Amino acid sequence: MNGRRFTIDELSELTGFSRRTIRYYIQEGLLEPPAGRGRGGFYYDSHLDKLLRVKTLQERGLNLATIAGLLQTGDIQSADQSREMWVKYVVVPGLEINVSRDLEQKEGKTILEIIKTARALFKEKEENE
Repeated sequence: MNGRRFTIDELSELTGFSRRTIRYYIQEGLLEPPAGRGRGGFYYDSHLDKLLRVKTLQERGLNLATIAGLLQTGDIQSADQSREMWVKYVVVPGLEINVSRDLEQKEGKTILEIIKTARALFKEKEENE
């Protein structure tokens, strides 16, 4: 393998993951073991790239089991690009409204008004029955 070499401390600093977390990811098979043994062990750019992808996917809300599956199948690009966060609002049992996090941040007051109105309509219908 060619490329830069990193110590575990350098990887930790570059990714924000603790040394313990990096070792855990190796133990769980998310990351390949370092080249060399003991204190002489080192990591390559490929280790850094994979850790940064894991971090990105975690920030998008994916859990470690899902990330491990994506790493195995190699489907990281599509998950990395298309993962969108959604917020669920229950209007009444059996009816919910799903709103993208982006829209919720932009139009939060309007969305809350829509939910209030929908709940009021159901309450009114219930009272008239």
